[in-house]
Amino acid sequence: MPDEPLVRNSRLLGLFVEIVRGPEGTLRAVETAGRGITAEARCTLTVVADKMTISTGSPAEARQRNLACADRLVELGVIEDDLSELWSRRREGDLDEAAFEASLLRIVMRLEAWPQSWRHPPA
Repeated sequence: MPDEPLVRNSRLLGLFVEIVRGPEGTLRAVETAGRGITAEARCTLTVVADKMTISTGSPAEARQRNLACADRLVELGVIEDDLSELWSRRREGDLDEAAFEASLLRIVMRLEAWPQSWRHPPA
């Protein structure tokens, strides 16, 4: 795997940057999006670490790690989809500031918990 790049294209990062740069951004939303950017960076490091260990050990262990990694990536995709939908609703004017900020905070908290909640999958 040494030939694989360690940087990936991140839709999450792009969405958080849009929130920070958008005219709709309140200070609270910008701060929360900043937390999201930090959390996304940790998620990226976790994905990279997973990729580096996915095929180590016995075939049964590698298969188990591969399945656990797939589950983690699916959950990360759900968080990403939720953020995309939230941002789209905000830009379309379907959400007021308070509802947007509260939902954004919940999504960022899920993202912040994501690497820790999956660090040690059950054996």
